[in-house]
Amino acid sequence: MLQPIEELQPAQLAAKFINLTSRHIFLTGKAGTGKTTFLRNLISLTHKKAVIVAPTGIAAINAAGVTIHSLFQLPFGTFLPRLAPTNTVAVYQHYHTPKSIIKHLNMNATKRRILLDLELLIIDEVSMLRADLLDAIDMVLRYIRKNNSSFGGVQVLFIGDLHQLPPVVKNDEWNLLSAFYKSAFFFDALVLEKDKPVYIELEKIYRQADETFINLLNNLRNNQVTEQDIALLKTYYKENYEPELTDNYITLTTHNNKADTLNKSSLNRLAGKSFLYHATIEKEFNESAYPAEKTLELKVGAQVMFIKNDPTGEQRFFNGKIAVVTKLSNDSIEVKTDGSKQNLIIEKYTWKNIKYTANKVNNEIEEEIAGTFTQFPLKLAWAITVHKSQGLTFDKAIVDIGDAFAPGQIYVALSRLRSLDGLILTSLISGKGIRQDQNVTYFARTKQQQEDLVVQIKKESDAFLKYSLLQSFNFTVLDNYVFEHVFSYTKDEKRSTKQTHLAWVVKLQQDLIALKVNADKFLKQIERLFIIGNTESLNLLLERTEAAVNYFNPQLEEMSNSIFELMEIVKTEKQTKEYLVELLAMEAMFYEQFKKIRKAKAMLAAANNGVELTKEEVLALYKSAKREEQIRTAYTLPNKKEFNPIEEDEFSKPKAMRKSKTSTLPKEDTKEITLALFKEGKTIAEIASERKMSVGTIEGHLAHFVAKQEVKAGDLIPAKKLDEITTAIGKLKSIRMNDIREHLGKSYAFGEIKIAIAAYLAEGN
Repeated sequence: MLQPIEELQPAQLAAKFINLTSRHIFLTGKAGTGKTTFLRNLISLTHKKAVIVAPTGIAAINAAGVTIHSLFQLPFGTFLPRLAPTNTVAVYQHYHTPKSIIKHLNMNATKRRILLDLELLIIDEVSMLRADLLDAIDMVLRYIRKNNSSFGGVQVLFIGDLHQLPPVVKNDEWNLLSAFYKSAFFFDALVLEKDKPVYIELEKIYRQADETFINLLNNLRNNQVTEQDIALLKTYYKENYEPELTDNYITLTTHNNKADTLNKSSLNRLAGKSFLYHATIEKEFNESAYPAEKTLELKVGAQVMFIKNDPTGEQRFFNGKIAVVTKLSNDSIEVKTDGSKQNLIIEKYTWKNIKYTANKVNNEIEEEIAGTFTQFPLKLAWAITVHKSQGLTFDKAIVDIGDAFAPGQIYVALSRLRSLDGLILTSLISGKGIRQDQNVTYFARTKQQQEDLVVQIKKESDAFLKYSLLQSFNFTVLDNYVFEHVFSYTKDEKRSTKQTHLAWVVKLQQDLIALKVNADKFLKQIERLFIIGNTESLNLLLERTEAAVNYFNPQLEEMSNSIFELMEIVKTEKQTKEYLVELLAMEAMFYEQFKKIRKAKAMLAAANNGVELTKEEVLALYKSAKREEQIRTAYTLPNKKEFNPIEEDEFSKPKAMRKSKTSTLPKEDTKEITLALFKEGKTIAEIASERKMSVGTIEGHLAHFVAKQEVKAGDLIPAKKLDEITTAIGKLKSIRMNDIREHLGKSYAFGEIKIAIAAYLAEGN
């Protein structure tokens, strides 16, 4: 049985919010409270499809995720939610807008599939995340998922400590951004104005035990430094202190060049031979994300620091543990850690650069190793920058800081230590130098202002369960997808092999429409029977849901089987790779609906039984030997070669988004631009003139949105013509444009016929 929510600790509450609700969450906590541990546990247990991203390459490697820019295909630089007034932009300044990003969005089919199926986006090291970058993420997700909810309906977990390193914004960038944002911090992104995250703070500190030190750090963090705190820090001040090489102190400083100079000069002071250890780099691993030195230079007597926890689990060392090199050879390193009597022989460690991919069989998001970096997990440790010390723990440190520190850096530096006993300050700290950013202080108050977490989670979990049930039996997205696919059969049979299968796809569409009619009826039953706290009603709903699963899923399976069978026929025909990619994508949509139904039923059963659904249980729902065989067959061509849709994924994009043979940039020909101009009140002829395209092309763009019921056909062609064309379609029982035009006469343009066909299909005929 589930532990009563009232007894849960903050970390447990955060996990509940993730698994049982759709609310965005900000998970924070002082240094050493276990945010990284929480993230690792969450990924192994949550039943939601999740990916981890971080603002920088090194942060992404450390979090076992990918960078924000790589996952969302975002360019570097300033993002503005709309065009800036020209008088505010300097000649040399460049910025991105939603229109410019979409125009150059070059996303392959696998990445689109990941973003379409994503349920939980985890953003680590969120203190460095800029508000404009978060709005860019929101824009891409809404665009790809065709969903105008925040982040396209994806739940977001923000992890980080805002009292640590802030986002980096240059003055000229802020001149642009300040017209749209209150601050550069993520919490001031426009997407969060009406959809604020739940604020959860981890409070138990695992790094420090000394109450005096903990209180000092709390005051630093909360911008409440007292005169007593300043006096306490002064007792650790030693001007111009220079430790002996063997004192095991590490110096925390502000700049890379100062840390590098200290390390190099200290190594040079040691007598003896230098040994060089070269990293082994395989496949893809960006140089900016190297987690260790590409070439590590050491001497016996060198002070080093571990940059990983002991992978054996024996806790011989931890990330940030100081040691001294005792023995070196060409392929081995032996060290002695502070306080240990025994020497350790260090093994090399392999860091993984991961990419996310979609499992071919069950479409679940999986990690794929894109490259590796293998090196001894050590670095010279007489000095390190505060920035690179995040996440590390030291017993003894010389903190070389002053008034020039950015807000949060002094807190980061001091919080690396286990206790004040190991602290030496080489510059005095004034109250002014440790003042925190007022925007962060203001945002922290939202924790006290929000509704009680226990009350929130009870209310939100019920809403999420109901939403999941309704979504699983809502066939609208699948229905629209098939509508669009049917609409793509517009060529003559002699010119297109795909066109010969029109009758098949129309039959598939008709079967789906009939199934959707019954699904819509069941949605009303869910609304009627979902009564919070009414055990009898919820048990009855579970019975009805089980019956619905047994009714809908076999039919969805039959439709998937039909697509797989057609693929085997299409493989024997010429010039059909593009069509095969389309069929694979469509089958994935049917299978996703099948999975949603199974999972929602399992969620309802778990809730009724007072237990929580696990990742393992959800994956077990999708295990099928038959499907594994179907997928294996689908990806095998007649010549026994494996079909790789990623090589063909250009076909999965709109033609305007495909790469030119002579240019790496996509053409500026997207349906969305046409739609935007139409919504501005421009006529088809005006849009065609402005975009230097034919009227027929613009009519084709708008017909696409008629099929999706985003534009009314009556706004594009006269009502009389629309009626005559749709009547002809019904009479001929055909949506072939040549047949319809031959029947009606040449006074009917192909563009008009295409729009009428779209309207006919959109009405479910």
